[in-house]
Amino acid sequence: MTKFNGVTVIQRGNRPSPIIPAKLDFYNYIAGEQSDPFQVCSVQIFPNTAFDTASPYVNQTPGDANYGLVSSTTTNMVFHNYKRDDLGNRIGFDAATTDEAMASESDYTGDLRYSASSIFKEAVGHFSVILQPSGVYFPTSAGATWDPRYNNSASATGGYIDIWTVVHTEGSRAQIYVNSFNMDTANAFAVTSPLQLTTTNKLIQRYVQLGSRKRLQIQTQLVVDNEPLAQSVRNLMETGSLLSNPEISITKLNESPIFDARVQLTGTGDRGGFTSDGVEIDNQGTISYIWDTNTIAPFYTDEELGGPMGVYEVTVRYDVAGETIVSPRFKLIAR
Repeated sequence: MTKFNGVTVIQRGNRPSPIIPAKLDFYNYIAGEQSDPFQVCSVQIFPNTAFDTASPYVNQTPGDANYGLVSSTTTNMVFHNYKRDDLGNRIGFDAATTDEAMASESDYTGDLRYSASSIFKEAVGHFSVILQPSGVYFPTSAGATWDPRYNNSASATGGYIDIWTVVHTEGSRAQIYVNSFNMDTANAFAVTSPLQLTTTNKLIQRYVQLGSRKRLQIQTQLVVDNEPLAQSVRNLMETGSLLSNPEISITKLNESPIFDARVQLTGTGDRGGFTSDGVEIDNQGTISYIWDTNTIAPFYTDEELGGPMGVYEVTVRYDVAGETIVSPRFKLIAR
């Protein structure tokens, strides 16, 4: 599990369940680089009835203007870009809204009046929708009073596909991208005594080349010390399914006495230290964070970095089974 604007959500690859909001991500690449398309028009969710393909839900009439796109006659869970007034109330959907006008992560509050049916832009080429349990969603015909409403039809366990309709460049034809995910109860289990866990973390990178944007990866190994315990439950718990709320802290170390010995690079709000912004976790418990060495700067403006080249400390913090774990300080050299 992770946080989306402070609200706990489960990512696509970390066993989403109908109990907690599921976060479905979409990363767009052009010529190998993460880039914004001209428009992300809609996201639609259907039961996965055709082996991860969209054939039951796509217009297959040759010569039709919408051939190859989602059929207009299908009933489904729909996410749209939408316009809001100053109070956050929806005043109209706009499938033609360019990515610059999309909702951002800070717009998500878990409140259905402000969040349902939104497509969120998190970063360049990175978009998300939040599938909420017991939620209601709105078609393009919904007026300012938020009617009519559709109940969340993807809240039962089972397999689903999400279809993203994207226009890559202005004036080009829309395309669809089909992904799959499962809603299950794999995150729910019961044992007869409090969990006893041992965690071990490891930073994969030791060196990072200055001028690069590198995804830092911190692996997490979980060992369940409870005995006896069914092997199936033990296998589940020893993956990343128990980890939640990952955060990262990066600090520059200076040996020269003319600079600050420890310069904090990350923080939340006005306080330097850990941040969850941009931190991700996969279903194997690997915490990752893209570090742009082109924009290294102190979190506190009155501290001196002493140049970007040198030794850094990387620390992660996360929750597991009611405990908050802080990893050892890992050394990382930027050269």
